[in-house]
Amino acid sequence: MKTNLHTIKVLVEKEILDSIRNRWFYTFLTIFMLLSLSIIYLGIFKSSGLGFESFNKTTASLLNLILFLIPMITLLLGGTSISGEKEQGTMNLMLSKPISATELIIGKYLGIATALIFSIMIGFGLMGMIVAFKVSVVDAKAYLYFVLLSALLSLAFLSISILISVLVSKRITAIIVSTIVWFFFILIYDLVVMAFASFFKGTSMAIFLLISILLNPADSIRILAIVKLGGQTIFGPSLVELTRMITNVSSEVIILTGIVAWIIVPLLLSVFFFKRSVLK
Repeated sequence: MKTNLHTIKVLVEKEILDSIRNRWFYTFLTIFMLLSLSIIYLGIFKSSGLGFESFNKTTASLLNLILFLIPMITLLLGGTSISGEKEQGTMNLMLSKPISATELIIGKYLGIATALIFSIMIGFGLMGMIVAFKVSVVDAKAYLYFVLLSALLSLAFLSISILISVLVSKRITAIIVSTIVWFFFILIYDLVVMAFASFFKGTSMAIFLLISILLNPADSIRILAIVKLGGQTIFGPSLVELTRMITNVSSEVIILTGIVAWIIVPLLLSVFFFKRSVLK
């Protein structure tokens, strides 16, 4: 079946409206506004004129918090999107219409992604106007980069969550699996990597660490944050040293490509597995 852009557009609009009607949207928006206010208060008014370095340290430290919050919220939100409709029976109603698996997955993803990005931009953007008038151009760019990294993080984990939602049939199962995935990527993964890193030295260690970073979107975002925002005292000397070992212009491109892959590949898998489930 040929992909119909109009059908995707309708699905996107439906998801945006559903998202705006839900309480999570305003909770998410409030969290971003509070974090943004914290950056302004701690990074500008409490910096006592220390300037770029102080502002960047504040931004980097709050990114550490974002690395915990965004994956958790996004995984739970996206993970219950399709599984919830399966459980309620509304998915069968949607499939009775001329909608392909590709259109459904893309429409769901783009709709939720638009709502997420909108909440990020509003939550950070309103406070960003204050930043623009209170800090230097360099600081404003750092703040903008912080917002963009937050958006990329949400897009990557949303793609993973859609795949989870396709693979399970109940909301509670999706919540459990999403929590396990969050726990692995955010808390367990780095410990496993550092344990295996002891078996490598020199160039082989650098290659191993680069591959391990590519296999975790949260780590990829963290490394880019260190490169662009500093954060030697925030993320710890070992991670900063790791960054110095593997990061140059080509490595940054590779890491960005890896993040894009985390957005695209789970979506392709979602379409594949959703088609198989429909044919059963």
